[in-house]
Amino acid sequence: MPRYPTTPLWLKLSVSVVLLAASAWWVLDRSDRVGNEHRLSAIASQIAGREVEVHCPGPLARVFGGSTAEGWVKFDAAGKPADETKLQKTSCAELDALAEGRRIKELECTARAGILCGRRGTEVAMAVDVVTHESFHMSGILDEAATECASLGRMATTAQQLGATPEQGAALARGQFTETYPLMGEVYRSAECKGPTLP
Repeated sequence: MPRYPTTPLWLKLSVSVVLLAASAWWVLDRSDRVGNEHRLSAIASQIAGREVEVHCPGPLARVFGGSTAEGWVKFDAAGKPADETKLQKTSCAELDALAEGRRIKELECTARAGILCGRRGTEVAMAVDVVTHESFHMSGILDEAATECASLGRMATTAQQLGATPEQGAALARGQFTETYPLMGEVYRSAECKGPTLP
């Protein structure tokens, strides 16, 4: 009777450990993502004036997906917005970090210096703007310049809802308006937009 080679015990154990670790990571990642989505959906629903949802990419989409837009809302032929927005990984990650208190240094620096501090400071301001902007789209505003202007006026409140102080939220909004807004495409800008009306 022929004898077939058996898989060594150490290899079986190694594979089991890897599979267990991957499963645990997936469960934790999903839990964190869903929590972030619920938090953002509540804020977006307030802005939109109706129940809407914010979706963040899962592990595969974070690796293989990608878009030039950090967020988007679909409109139908009649101009009615969808009930959901999809954000990209950078915006979702920064909003999650803000809500979990991992951007305190950038917030304090921005409030103190009056500028967006470093790459993280710029990214967290952009993320707050993105979720606020897409929420206004879901309220029914189609025009990009009008949507962005409304977002700049509201993003300080969004930042506060995610854990920033009033001063920090105001500083983020001012920084986004003075530093990032002028660099946006023409479709997003309007000479009539005066930005945040905050002290």
